[in-house]
Amino acid sequence: MKKSFPSTSYNPISALGAGLALFGFAAIVILYVLDALSHETNPYLGIFIFMIFPGILVAGLLLIPVGMLWEKRRRKKGKSEPVVIDLGKPQHRNALAVFVAGSSVFLLLTTIGLYGTYEYSESVEFCGEVCHTVMEPEAVAHANSPHAKVKCVTCHIGPGAGWYVKSKVDGARQVIAVLRDSYSRPIETPIEHLRPAREVCEQCHWPEKYFSSKAEVWNYFLGDEENTHWQIWVTMHIGGVGANGEASGSHWHIDPRNHLVYVAADHDRTEIEQLTWYRDGDPVVYSLTGKPLPDSVVAERRLKGQVREMDCMDCHNRPAHHYNAPMEAVGQALAAGVLDPDLPWIKRRAVAALSQPYASKEGARDSISHYLESAYAVDGTPLPEGTDEAVFGIYEKNFFPAMNVSWEHYPDHRSHLNFPGCFRCHGSDLRTETGRTISADCNTCHTILAQGPVDEIGNSLDRAGLPFRHPIDIGGAETRLPCTDCHLGNGGVYLPRPAEISDE
Repeated sequence: MKKSFPSTSYNPISALGAGLALFGFAAIVILYVLDALSHETNPYLGIFIFMIFPGILVAGLLLIPVGMLWEKRRRKKGKSEPVVIDLGKPQHRNALAVFVAGSSVFLLLTTIGLYGTYEYSESVEFCGEVCHTVMEPEAVAHANSPHAKVKCVTCHIGPGAGWYVKSKVDGARQVIAVLRDSYSRPIETPIEHLRPAREVCEQCHWPEKYFSSKAEVWNYFLGDEENTHWQIWVTMHIGGVGANGEASGSHWHIDPRNHLVYVAADHDRTEIEQLTWYRDGDPVVYSLTGKPLPDSVVAERRLKGQVREMDCMDCHNRPAHHYNAPMEAVGQALAAGVLDPDLPWIKRRAVAALSQPYASKEGARDSISHYLESAYAVDGTPLPEGTDEAVFGIYEKNFFPAMNVSWEHYPDHRSHLNFPGCFRCHGSDLRTETGRTISADCNTCHTILAQGPVDEIGNSLDRAGLPFRHPIDIGGAETRLPCTDCHLGNGGVYLPRPAEISDE
């Protein structure tokens, strides 16, 4: 029988290699066609198309010459004549032609595959869905954020090859942690390892650009039977660098001429021990004692990543992965009509149902439904259809028991309602040696134009600005205490047994 290839290629190892190569190639083609024709994406399909099956193809191709070498050595031991390439022989010419053509096609496909692998590893699908349990909280929060259309790598890696390589090295370490089940629950957010905001956020945003005040309406719902709709109309003083060259508003903090370096006492940066302002002369140091911290303490904090020059991420620290507290999430659902504000006590009861620890999502669904049905049964009112599912929908977006993730684990420094936020510095105990403190004047960042029940708010409109009025009379404590002394994110409620339910 005439052979088309060198006789040494006819051996078990080369045959296995050829089979693996053909299998890998065929699998890639079939899956690629199926993926192209499918109307739905599958995150695991990309792994097989661009990673697993190309690996099988390469392994198979490598086995072919390995088998030929093995066969050649085996024949040598039997004193057979060594096999050499002789282009005068049709078999050798055929083998060389097949090898050159196959190698060319393989190199082309490899180049395409490598690019496809690169693109796939940079996709939101790959980042958020491949390691589903681990990354589910971040993926869900990202999908519901203002940055949902921005790829993960745009912020987490940014431009340049250096950070790309670094991210892949870190990614390999994280893959090992997942395989070993040694990752933290919840995942930590080491901001000290992120690129400076000026290299990432400011590729799109321009913080020193001056912005005039922005009008906003804040919606709140009280925990009374009527779910009283309370609004606050404000103008947010974003500011920036004005025509006179001076910065104002909240963006004063990131004016390039203002260098603010702070020392935090904790990893979450909710407690500030020292703040130093560098601009035009000697630095101004604010500390809890009025005296600069010892160099040894600053050095220790720096090693822990707790010394930072303030940038966008120190206030907007959850720009794409925000988890809402129960009071905040239920208020948003009521304002959007997801929950019916005409349903008595729904604000209080929904917050109560969301404020309990649940071991699993399935358990949360059953418990939330049971609690709401029991609560309204006490009133003699049937639970409106879809209400329990709407409350569970809030839970699904903000609580992930498998990763111990909830709003409490990730402080949000944008404001000062559920976390210290602005009050970490403003109105805090930080002071200079001369006793100078950092102002807590509300009008620095926003001015209240009107406030009150939604059907009466127009009567309170004052463009000059109003002092804040708490929806419930707390004896003026709102002027003396930070919001976080009372606000727990869940209204301080607990989930009573049905027999205990009381809305007094």
